[in-house]
Amino acid sequence: MTIKESLLNSSLDKSNMKLAIAQFPDQISKSFDIMKSWSVQKIYKDINNILIIGMGGSAIGGDVARVIAQNDCSLPIFVNRSYNIPDWVGSNTLVIASSYSGNTEETLSAFNQCKQKQASIIVITTGGEIENYANQYQLDRILVPAGYQPRAALGFSFTLILYLLNKLGFIPDDIIDKIYNIIKPLISMSVKMQENDNEALKIAEKIYTTCPIIYGSEDLTWVAALRFRGQLAENSKMLAFHHNFPEQNHNEIEGWTCNQSIMNNMSIIWMHDTSDHSGVKSRMSISSKLLDLKAGLQINIKQDGINKIHRLIKLIHFTDWISYYAALLNNVDPTPVNRIKELKLKISEER
Repeated sequence: MTIKESLLNSSLDKSNMKLAIAQFPDQISKSFDIMKSWSVQKIYKDINNILIIGMGGSAIGGDVARVIAQNDCSLPIFVNRSYNIPDWVGSNTLVIASSYSGNTEETLSAFNQCKQKQASIIVITTGGEIENYANQYQLDRILVPAGYQPRAALGFSFTLILYLLNKLGFIPDDIIDKIYNIIKPLISMSVKMQENDNEALKIAEKIYTTCPIIYGSEDLTWVAALRFRGQLAENSKMLAFHHNFPEQNHNEIEGWTCNQSIMNNMSIIWMHDTSDHSGVKSRMSISSKLLDLKAGLQINIKQDGINKIHRLIKLIHFTDWISYYAALLNNVDPTPVNRIKELKLKISEER
């Protein structure tokens, strides 16, 4: 068996993160099944803004949904990652409380504050304490299939949020149709990403011993950069950082000046999309040339697709596979998050 064949069938992956990533398109499909039989019970009127509360893998679903909906939603959407909520939250705010486990303490804290502000709340969860709250206050809730790591349930989280916003009349059917139509292309992509010499594995081989610096565009690919950074941390156990264009050109580009020995161990990953503003395209191109002798290597990533929603979702799925193969190359099981568990334990011990 070759090294690559060994990686593709690795015994390191004890909890089968490979299957969880491969099931991403299936999660989207199952979300449609869930929402087709789901109906709203409460009345949501005079809503002026939308707040999605969550952390980690649950919050990124809100970010992806917000980016996809932002140009078509009739109301502003905000994602809140904190114990606290903004003061503007009130009775005219729709709050989507997204917690895969249902027990995330920051989300529970934010939930209680939203309830005190008399906001309209809908819960998305597998169960836990936040489902108890939903039962106690007779709130609308959407139950998500259990059994995944929260970060590996992204297909559920962003699709359910978008479908919910559609059912409430905040985004058009066209967005939901585009999400549904990406399922088959994602299935094909997932099969390719498990073949020998696939592109995700090739990139993982280049970056797994580096500290990746990931750059996306403010309008679209920033959320893929954010997701990729998180996946490299949790799956690959690697430090990585991200920033967005054009803001990067107004501060961070100067940071690529001193400490060349450190920068030699960094890789720059550029996330492109054909819909990027012409100014962003120009700035990325020029910046790449200026940094050519600074970073250890530079890699360009983009996906094709009939619309930017398809390209964004494919980009996210593609980089999930990169993080998986980087984990195996680093000789670690991609599923356990031992430092996070240790942190939570020590926090609970202090109380």
